Amino acid sequence: MPKGTEERLAVHGGTPVRTEPLLPGYPGGLLIGDAEKAAVLEVLDSQSLFRHYGPRPLHKVTQFEQAFAKAVGAQHAVGVTSGTAALLTSLAALGVGPGDEVIVPTYTWIATINAVVHLGAVPVFVDIDETLTLDPTKIEAAVTPYTKVILPVHMRGAGADMDPILDIAKRHRLRIVEDAAQALGGRYRGQRLGTIGDIGAFSMQYHKVITTGEGGIVVTDSPQLWTRAVRYHDQGSIRMEELDETFPGGTELMIGINFRMNEITGALGLVQLTRMEWILEQMRGHKAAMIDGLRGIDGLTIRRLPDPDGDTGATLMFYLPTAESAREFSTALTAEGVHVGVAWDSGQHVYYHFDQIIERRMFAEHPCSWQCPRYKGRARLEKGMFPQSDDLLKRVLLLELNPLFTERDESDIVRATRKVAHALL
Repeated sequence: MPKGTEERLAVHGGTPVRTEPLLPGYPGGLLIGDAEKAAVLEVLDSQSLFRHYGPRPLHKVTQFEQAFAKAVGAQHAVGVTSGTAALLTSLAALGVGPGDEVIVPTYTWIATINAVVHLGAVPVFVDIDETLTLDPTKIEAAVTPYTKVILPVHMRGAGADMDPILDIAKRHRLRIVEDAAQALGGRYRGQRLGTIGDIGAFSMQYHKVITTGEGGIVVTDSPQLWTRAVRYHDQGSIRMEELDETFPGGTELMIGINFRMNEITGALGLVQLTRMEWILEQMRGHKAAMIDGLRGIDGLTIRRLPDPDGDTGATLMFYLPTAESAREFSTALTAEGVHVGVAWDSGQHVYYHFDQIIERRMFAEHPCSWQCPRYKGRARLEKGMFPQSDDLLKRVLLLELNPLFTERDESDIVRATRKVAHALL
């Protein structure tokens, strides 16, 4: 369409493409129905809400752990109270603590960083690339004698480029914790995300692919890491019935914490897990249709993925040429009834806005992670120290997808995006 003949943008007083809001990005949440109700009532009727005992225990958490492990292709799973608890448990199982450094990306939910700091370790930030996940070419320069773990985050529904990360970890004898909170069900070269490194952490918070409101799960193929994760999340004890025969008599107790999943969460998880493949299939289909409809727009670049076939389809993200054009595009497209945001503005997802980490604000008087006598490194975090990440995150727009989108939703998104592009690009 030649310049000057495009439709008048809604932001300039024109008619918006749509006035009905798109469904929010709550894939599993908007599918909650009779099956979830029945599962919860079954647990309530049993009067046994605690996973280990009760008058009529149903062992829903145990069943969910087993079903989840099978669904993602892992040998073991441990249900916990949240995605943050899953990260803490995973790092603790690997022995992460004071004096250690953990490599993390500049773009992730703050829980990733909080988990590292709460264990007394120090987060070492590394740039992202166009995939919006860890830039493998920048990792090695961040490795120090104090590095213990690389923590790639499978961000916004798509996996990090794991092969080069695995190579770096092997060369430097480092362990890998995968933060798969936002990418349950995704794959990397045929393997489920979260099962590629030493241990993987998932979330079932309301915004995730499947949800129990809150909840998390840890997976691993290592029997040793599994037993350590079980013990850490259950006060350092060995009470889980599955472990009774794996520990010799007189095994020493450890100092742990209580992240035990309850039976209602386990029951909801079992139902939601049966919906996972359908959710993924629908979201991938919607995203593929929209990407096909957006082809050929000069100045609009779809996010590059290390493995497009393994994408969950949870988000559609695309780059604009400059930060200014991205902000203008976001405002105009939102006015057309398609709400998109600039990733930079997503607050506690971007290192630049982690003021509590930059200023080392803790509830304790002394920020032990950095002031621990065992820590000899010099890790720091300052605003603007990652210009590559800053540039990418200021130029990329984010649209959350839902499995219940219709063909009309797809069409409206494409039409609105093309309308704005014709006017602004």
